[in-house]
Amino acid sequence: MVIFWSCFAVYGICSAFTATYSTGMIKVIQVIQAVAILGIIYVVSSTAQFSVKNNFLRITLVLYVMYSIFILFHGYEYTYEFTKRLFFSSFIKYFFPLILLIPKNLKFYSRIFDVIIIYSVAFIFLNIIFADLVFVHYEKNINQKFAFEGFFKNLGITVAFLLFTYKYHSKNRILLALLVLLMIIGTSTFKARRAIMVLSTFHLLIFMVIFYLKSNYKLVMSGILALFIGVLAVYGPKFYKENKYTYFGELNERGTEDTRTGVEIAMARDFEPVDWVIGRGINGKYWCPNIDLNDTSGYRVMIETDYLNIILKGGVIYLGLILIMAIPAAFKAFFFSNNLLSKAAGIWIVLWILSLYPLNVFNTDLNHMLLWVCVGIGFSKDLRNMSDETIKESFSG
Repeated sequence: MVIFWSCFAVYGICSAFTATYSTGMIKVIQVIQAVAILGIIYVVSSTAQFSVKNNFLRITLVLYVMYSIFILFHGYEYTYEFTKRLFFSSFIKYFFPLILLIPKNLKFYSRIFDVIIIYSVAFIFLNIIFADLVFVHYEKNINQKFAFEGFFKNLGITVAFLLFTYKYHSKNRILLALLVLLMIIGTSTFKARRAIMVLSTFHLLIFMVIFYLKSNYKLVMSGILALFIGVLAVYGPKFYKENKYTYFGELNERGTEDTRTGVEIAMARDFEPVDWVIGRGINGKYWCPNIDLNDTSGYRVMIETDYLNIILKGGVIYLGLILIMAIPAAFKAFFFSNNLLSKAAGIWIVLWILSLYPLNVFNTDLNHMLLWVCVGIGFSKDLRNMSDETIKESFSG
C-alpha cells in the first residue's frame, strides 16, 4: 500500500499546484498526475478482493459501482479534450468506494496520516511560495480566487482528522497539524471564504472537545478556555472594529451575502423531474448565465452546493446510494466502538455529509477518499472493537 498512498500524495500535491494557474508547468504536472493515477488503478486492481462481509454494504456497493458506470456513459462527450479533462479531474473519484475491497490492516491506516503530514508541509510551502495569490483580494487578482481554495481542498482540510486522532501521534505531528489548521482559519477569515472559515473553526472546536474529554488536566484546560473566551469577548469587538478595513475588511464587506440561492434557483428552473431522479450524466449542465467569468455559453457544469452537484450528475439516486452507505457507517463507528480512531471516523463522515451544502467535497482528493476509508472503519467490527493501546502501538511501530 506504500505505492497506493505515495501515488495519492503525489496526485494531491500536483492538483494543488494546478490551482495556481501556473500554466507553464501544466504539461509536466499532468504527466506526473497520469503516472500517479495509473499507479492507483494498478494497486486497486491487483489487490482488491471482491468480497465484503456485510451483506447490506456488499449489495449497496455493487449498485453504486454500476450506477457510477451509468453516469460516466450518460452524457459522455467522445472528444479528446473532454476525455483528457475527465481523466485528470473527475473519472477516478466515482470509484473511490472500491477502496472498501482492499484488505486493510493498521499499517494501512497509519499511511493515511503519513500522507496528511506530507500534505501539511506542502500546504505551508505553497502558501508561502504563492503568497501573492493567496493574500490578495479577488478584485485585484482573478487567479487568487482559486489558489487558497485549491490548497485547502487538496492539502489542508484533512489535517483535522489527524487532530481528532491525536492520541496516536507524536507532539511534533500534532503541533504541525495545529499550525496548518490555524493558518487555514486565519487566511480564510482574511479572504472572507466563509464556508472554509466556519468548517475549520468547527474542526478546531471538535479537537478541543476531544482533547478535553481525554485529558487528565480538565481543570487547567477549563481555566485556559475561560480566560480565552473572556479576552475574546472584551477585546474581540474592539479589534474587529479597528481592523475591519484591513484584516477583516473583506469579511465585513461580504457579511451575510447570499452567493448560493441564485445558482440553486437557476438549476431548479432548468431541471425536469427525470433530471432530479437520474441526473444529467458526467457532463451534466444547467442554464445559469452571467455567473462565471469569461462565460460564453451560459451553461455551468458545476454548482457550489455539492449535494446539488451530485444530483446534477447522478440524480437523487446517486446521492441516496452515498448516504445509505455513509450514515449507518457513521452510526456504527461512533456509538459502537472502543477506540478514538473509529469515533473520529464517525465524526468525519458526518462532517463530510454536512459539508455537502457549503463546500464542494465530492472531489478527487484525500478528503473524499477519507470518507470511504471511514465508511470501511464503520462497517469493520474487528477494528471498532480494538483498543486505543493496540492501535497506538501499531502506529508507533
